[in-house]
Amino acid sequence: MARTTVVYLGGFGRSGSTLVERILGSATGWVNIGELVDLARSVAPRDELCGCGVRFSECELWTQVGEVAFGGWTPGVFERLARLQRDVARQRHLPRLLAARPPATGDLAEFHEAFSRIYAAVAQVSGCEVVVDASKGPAFGRALAMAPEVDLRMLNVVRDPRAVAWSWSRTVERPHTSAASADEMWRIPPHRSAAQWSALQGEMHAIALRQRDFARLRYEDFVADPLQALVAATAELGVLLEPGDLPSLDDGRIVLEPSHGLSGNPGRFRSGSVELRPDQRWVTAMPAKDRRVVTALTLPLLRAYGYRIARPEHASSASSASSGSSGSPEHPPTDPHRAQPSPVDRTHPVSQPGPKHAAAGGHPLVSAVIPTRGRPELLRETLATIVAQDYPGELEILVVHDREEMDLSLQELSRPGRQILPMVNSRTPGLSGGRNSGLLASQGTFVASCDDDDLWHPAKVSRQVEMLLADPALLSVGAGIRLLMGGDRGNVDWPAREAVVSHERLLQNRVKELHSSTLMTRRSAFDVVGLYDEELPFGYGEDWDWLLRASKAGKVGAVTEILADIRKDIPSWFRDRSLNTATALEYLLAKHPDLADARRGHARILGQIAAARAAAGERKQGAKIAFRALGRYPAAPHAWLALAVAGPGIEPRRLLTAARRLGRGLS
Repeated sequence: MARTTVVYLGGFGRSGSTLVERILGSATGWVNIGELVDLARSVAPRDELCGCGVRFSECELWTQVGEVAFGGWTPGVFERLARLQRDVARQRHLPRLLAARPPATGDLAEFHEAFSRIYAAVAQVSGCEVVVDASKGPAFGRALAMAPEVDLRMLNVVRDPRAVAWSWSRTVERPHTSAASADEMWRIPPHRSAAQWSALQGEMHAIALRQRDFARLRYEDFVADPLQALVAATAELGVLLEPGDLPSLDDGRIVLEPSHGLSGNPGRFRSGSVELRPDQRWVTAMPAKDRRVVTALTLPLLRAYGYRIARPEHASSASSASSGSSGSPEHPPTDPHRAQPSPVDRTHPVSQPGPKHAAAGGHPLVSAVIPTRGRPELLRETLATIVAQDYPGELEILVVHDREEMDLSLQELSRPGRQILPMVNSRTPGLSGGRNSGLLASQGTFVASCDDDDLWHPAKVSRQVEMLLADPALLSVGAGIRLLMGGDRGNVDWPAREAVVSHERLLQNRVKELHSSTLMTRRSAFDVVGLYDEELPFGYGEDWDWLLRASKAGKVGAVTEILADIRKDIPSWFRDRSLNTATALEYLLAKHPDLADARRGHARILGQIAAARAAAGERKQGAKIAFRALGRYPAAPHAWLALAVAGPGIEPRRLLTAARRLGRGLS
């Protein structure tokens, strides 16, 4: 029997192996089979669904595999396979398997013969050269690796154990038994999940010492750059795979063909266009107590794999969270089995600053996050002002390309203490996803946001760091701004009016000095407030939404002096997208019911919605909403501007100019 090349995915459940398996199985000349370990113990006895959507007994591929391997599937075949697995490949047998020397005899030799037949039959029926098995179990994989007819390459897929523990604590449907109904996959408490994760990864390390072809793939690296990560990992395994062999990645989505994967995550049923993004909900959704327990139980391997380590005293409140570091994700311990990451692919818990959080002189590391799309020249002007900051500490500048290729040439603008790190938005396309991608990849004690067309004054970072250090209760601070109006309209200076901005004031208006290009936020604040809302329609008002939540959770303030220039002479992404504005504002009204309690603020939002709908051609609807706004506050300027469009039919661009002359805007 010719040797069959098998890429075996080993690791702990809920670590992303199903997605890795599916993409590898879509490569030219590769086929994925799901979790073969469950074939005899659950799939066949229960006649569960194949990944193609039909029952195992009705699946054409698996029917042919049975014919080629054993002359057909029979109860006797499955009983034999199940017995061999129990007697040879259970976890309790791993020490014996690690100590075994070829040639195999007895049950182990019979195990090799039976499963080698299955792999060979899969390769023959599918016409593929490489079989991908996501069975995960170390003992099952080790037993297969010793089969003379199987050329097994072991790929250990590992994910941050805190993310894994949070996933195991959630309810996940298991649509295995029928296409119309679903039961639930079992759940594991966080402490048990952490202990099992550590034990299993310890077993994988033991196998790595005996396994010639072994590689390790971090899920976080994989999601940041799927194709490159898989090419690098398979290269370590000695299996030739080129990017062109894999499905193309377009705008964060990849097209997957239907597969014949057995058992495992329900993701095996998905086909067509699938969005790839890291699931980081655990960062804010996982209870702090559980996170601390899991961290403590997995600490040695967390360090070894380069994950951030939460400090034991860290609590989910702004006042108790402070800077600290106990790991180095930028320079993690060398792991010969780990695929090399892309330029920026650090995805870590939000609350933990990186290894350079306190540079020489005690100046905290500050991370600047700049989402960008389609404005390369303006972006370079923005970067020049950030690099030129007079702050004596270090700045980490993350440029997050949204729905466009990463521009590595931006790194040439770096200078000592001012490192520019291009990356791609690996989350939901748009501003919210871009800001979250940069935030989760950053390392600073403080995180500053900036749009790709605005400019910072040299003292901005210094003044804001001073304010945050002076008042530990402050979650986030803005600054005074200068509006660059362009043309003959001159500039408008807008100093911050007060050092602390109340929640009530934010309900009344957006507060210009808390513009997204002025905000600097304590990293730990995101543990309390959460990330930017990626469900917000079109990402409009994502900074205001976050501030509304932050001002409820703690203090929000501003440096009164003018520290940033905001371009108003450059078309906004939302210009000529009036319905986007209206839809997002309606979402925010529903999300923040207390907006309706602020009479003037409510009227302002209704007026903006009215103006946006009227400008989009919905003049009757716009007028109706405008009158509602005037009923709340008769002097609401946006409502009157909306009526000017809905009634006399003033051209929307003239409306926008008039609004700006009033010091307002339709956004």
